[in-house]
Amino acid sequence: MPREPRHLKVTQDQYFAAALTQLAAQGVEGLTISWLCRALGVTSGSFYHYFGGWAGFVEALLTHWEAEQTQRIVELARAAASPEQRLDVLRRQATALPHDAEAAIRAWGRGEARVGQAQQRVDARRHAALRAIVSDMGVGPQDAERLATTGMALLVGMQQLQRPVDIAMLGAVFDELERTIRDYAGRAASTRR
Repeated sequence: MPREPRHLKVTQDQYFAAALTQLAAQGVEGLTISWLCRALGVTSGSFYHYFGGWAGFVEALLTHWEAEQTQRIVELARAAASPEQRLDVLRRQATALPHDAEAAIRAWGRGEARVGQAQQRVDARRHAALRAIVSDMGVGPQDAERLATTGMALLVGMQQLQRPVDIAMLGAVFDELERTIRDYAGRAASTRR
């Protein structure tokens, strides 16, 4: 059985996990090729094999982050049977995000356009998913837009306000938002009767 080359002993996903951990701990300033290779116990050849260089790594990391922390979550929510269940899935998944890493990505995006563009895509997709769920619960378009914006503001605000994010407090804040959304949905249903 042929041996796997030394430079392939870790996966791209392990690079991404290490990068998100380092972003959460040290911000983008602490995230370097040499740090990643030391943390994963590989040579820089492994890094260059997978990513070709720093620009390729950043692009792959952002693509991974968008897919795992937005696309996957939206798809999980869509799979739920009712809008109320979709809202619950979205709330639980949003609570479990890598909040400190996301705060670091947001800070990084202020200085690097492609990172900022990825952050904007993530925000827009999350906002649209929440707005769609709220609309499906019977809330009118203007109120659904405002409630989705409130949800995004709560998420981003908590990520910026606390380091590390107090997950219990974030859950309580999201519970309050969910109650508000349900109240809006209930009022909308009563006016349709």
